[in-house]
Amino acid sequence: MSSIESFWNKFENKKKLKATPKARKKWAGDEETEDGVKVEEVDPNILKNARNKKRKRVEIKNESYDQLMMMSVPVRFPKGLSLYPTQKLMIVRILGALKNSQNVLGESPTGSGKTMALLCSTCAWLRQYMDEKRASRDKCAIHGEFNRDWKEEGEYSNDGPPDVKPDVKPEVKKENLFEQQWNDDFIPHNSSAVFEQKAEAKKELLEPKEQKSTDCTCLPRVRIYYGTRTHKQIAQVVKEFSRLPYANVIKHTILASREQSCIHPTARKQPDISQYCKDITGANGIGCGFKSAMKPRFEKAAPMRDHLLNNGSVVFDMEEIVETLAMASPQLCPYFSTNRILTQDADLIFCPFSYLVDPLIRNSSDVHLKNSIVILDEAHNIEDTCRDSASFSFTEKEFDDTLLSFRLKRIQIEKVVSEHNPSEDRDKPTDFIASVNEFRVHLLYLEHLTVEIMKWVRKVAQSAKTPARGGMEGQKSCTLSADTLFSSLTCLENGIDLFTPPNTPKYGLISNAFGVITKHNEPEMQHMDVFKPSATSIVCIEKWLYFQSYFGNQLYQPTYRLNVSVEPVNGRFNRTFDGDSTFSTSFASPMPRSSAGPRNTQYREENPWLEALEEDDWKDPSISETGHEAIFAGCKTTVNLWCMSPAISFSDAFSETRSVVLASGTLCPMDTLKTELGTEFRHQVEGDQVISPDNIFAAVLPIGPHGNRIQCTYRNTSDPGSPFYEEVGAIIKYVCTNVPAGILCFLPSYRVLEQLKTVMTRNLSMRQIEAKKKVLFEPRRSSELSGVMDDFDAAIFNPKKFGPTINGALMFAVFRGKVSEGIDFADDRARVVISVGIPYPNAMDDQVNAKKLYNDQNSKSMGILTGDEWYTTQAYRALNQALGRCLRHRNDWGAMLMIDERLERQTGTMQSGAVSARVSKWIRAQLKSYPSFKMFNANFREFIERQLGVVKKEI
Repeated sequence: MSSIESFWNKFENKKKLKATPKARKKWAGDEETEDGVKVEEVDPNILKNARNKKRKRVEIKNESYDQLMMMSVPVRFPKGLSLYPTQKLMIVRILGALKNSQNVLGESPTGSGKTMALLCSTCAWLRQYMDEKRASRDKCAIHGEFNRDWKEEGEYSNDGPPDVKPDVKPEVKKENLFEQQWNDDFIPHNSSAVFEQKAEAKKELLEPKEQKSTDCTCLPRVRIYYGTRTHKQIAQVVKEFSRLPYANVIKHTILASREQSCIHPTARKQPDISQYCKDITGANGIGCGFKSAMKPRFEKAAPMRDHLLNNGSVVFDMEEIVETLAMASPQLCPYFSTNRILTQDADLIFCPFSYLVDPLIRNSSDVHLKNSIVILDEAHNIEDTCRDSASFSFTEKEFDDTLLSFRLKRIQIEKVVSEHNPSEDRDKPTDFIASVNEFRVHLLYLEHLTVEIMKWVRKVAQSAKTPARGGMEGQKSCTLSADTLFSSLTCLENGIDLFTPPNTPKYGLISNAFGVITKHNEPEMQHMDVFKPSATSIVCIEKWLYFQSYFGNQLYQPTYRLNVSVEPVNGRFNRTFDGDSTFSTSFASPMPRSSAGPRNTQYREENPWLEALEEDDWKDPSISETGHEAIFAGCKTTVNLWCMSPAISFSDAFSETRSVVLASGTLCPMDTLKTELGTEFRHQVEGDQVISPDNIFAAVLPIGPHGNRIQCTYRNTSDPGSPFYEEVGAIIKYVCTNVPAGILCFLPSYRVLEQLKTVMTRNLSMRQIEAKKKVLFEPRRSSELSGVMDDFDAAIFNPKKFGPTINGALMFAVFRGKVSEGIDFADDRARVVISVGIPYPNAMDDQVNAKKLYNDQNSKSMGILTGDEWYTTQAYRALNQALGRCLRHRNDWGAMLMIDERLERQTGTMQSGAVSARVSKWIRAQLKSYPSFKMFNANFREFIERQLGVVKKEI
């Protein structure tokens, strides 16, 4: 047998072997099955969900398909599916934009097939582009020869030429390739450094030294990044993707945090799963069996995809791949599999918005947006998301903890150096002492920087003398202009010189020091892990660097505001929308804007452990080991650096992309959206409703069953004895007793929700509803939502499980919450949506008022909405999103009831205000106001009986 035959036999045999980790030491939790394969202990909740089969596996349904030629691109879609005119228009607009590297704004009403149109168009274009890319590589003077030699054997991918030329000692080269194919442990194959290194090696093989170099003419790689707000939305998009004939051709993966994907039972019990994972998988860590099992075979994408295929997962969402990798043999880490391995060859990457927009998350993830196509679905909140991404908050205690960490690590190094014994250096690098001394210098520099920042915080905090508007006793706040912020950072008479744009020497020193202390898993840093400062200190400096990089740009400076807030530790709360205590922001983002955590605001939802850190607020200056005295004893002092313009982070994220597609049911006014984002969108789509008007009932109820007019204002909702709660409760009870299946009720805040619950329990109306419906409440924690939704579905599709008289479920939720967008309540899941009030942002919130003032000052020069118009737009976008939870497809039917007399004017022509400050166009076409509940009762009953009669006839 020749050596090359021996090699290929060896290679094929290796492919068939079960990929069990070699020489992996047994650790707590290992069990052994009957066949001798070791099984790790997995988080029991994951196994329970998998074994109970609570969810159906995502299956590929692309055996047959229909095809249309659009813009010279063959667009395939599921066989038998008739595309709506709105879908065809959106596909054509997107294809035109992709061909010319342009951007698209697409507004498509609920039920019009927006997700299918987005996937069909981009996948069809990418499939054609991949063919063009392959053809360009064949013609490339550098890489074309490789392709011609290897084409028959099929050993090259879409991403570049093979690593070795087969006619140069192929048996030796292939054996070397076999031994070295796993060397780049978890390094993305698209890393520029790796790519350049390999390209240089190939060039040397191809060209004799005397040959002149030739430029590469290969087309660049293009990926699709599909961003949604939540992982729940990703699961729905993946389900649509599975229906397409591209599902087994275009490879995909999902980016998620360790919070979402870790299966290590001990890690999942930690308050900071991410940090615990980094600790145990680091150079000096005890190791993780699930990550170790990936070596050596599963450190490349192809074997990983084979492993998933063999275990029944080809098109997967996050929940499915976690269950698959936890139950399969060997058990592999879902986090590293999806975020590091499958990204190597993925053409379509699903992820939450924060992975694309937030610089802290984006630059720590395997995200490469250059030349990519970015789809932001449900992008109506993109302005707020971008503003939050360029805004940064710091607490006094956060800086003190940072200072303490730097100081303790520096002292630790000084002790090691003073007690150093050269005879103990056998296991350490020869330059160990020199390295630790250099590390100490960087720590000392960052320590001095933190001291200077704390001096600045103490100085600006003295401005917080005004009681916060609508705040509790002892709470103070002030918001200062960009000029004042700049002056405070350059107050040399007070020894403060903190304005450090990226092109300054000081910024370079900070960046260099930060880079040294945060190096991960590099051989030369192995002995430095013990000296690395805390995660809080690292994130604190990282946020400071990002702020300086933005504020250092002279064009961006006017968009920033400096806010200082002081609030008592006891009874601390964050006011929102109508002044209640919750952890939603004052804008439309669902993520908390509380500044006590050590991470940027966008990161909080990905890391719930940050909420626990907020409990450790500044209570007593004696707890500080740095000698720092609290600026205001017994209070938490926070410095907020608020960005008023979303254009900064939007441009930072997407300036090098090929195309950006923003899609939602509520994007209007589009012109002001384009101006706010500072980006040109050449293509726009405004789709029409595809659901028959006969299937839609939309009503405004200004008066309740007892004859009282209803207005959901703070004055009315703050009084438990107000007729408001009696009328709202009576309407909800009426609907629940007359309509079967699912009903959703949205309220302005958790405070109003809890107060309504109390009143309805007291007057026994809740008990009457519970005789017909399983009553559920939107949870405050994201981790609890899945269980609530399971109960909701069970009560609708298996109601007798909850009682002989039960015929469905009632879900109480809040605007801008977890239920109000991104979840599909089609058919019986939501036959009626009840909205209470108009969800205006909290008029007492400093950030809301700062944004309104900014818009008033710049509305004419920048072409953006005035402050009042922006304020109203925020409310109606949230309202429209909640109303859009029902009516999810062409044959669906449902009713939307809006309770508030202020909405009466939405049934007529608006005389003033923002163009978009109204209920969506497709709802307004059916919207009627009922001056008496008796008139509403007659029409509503007729609609429900007619729809139920149609359903019974069809059955």
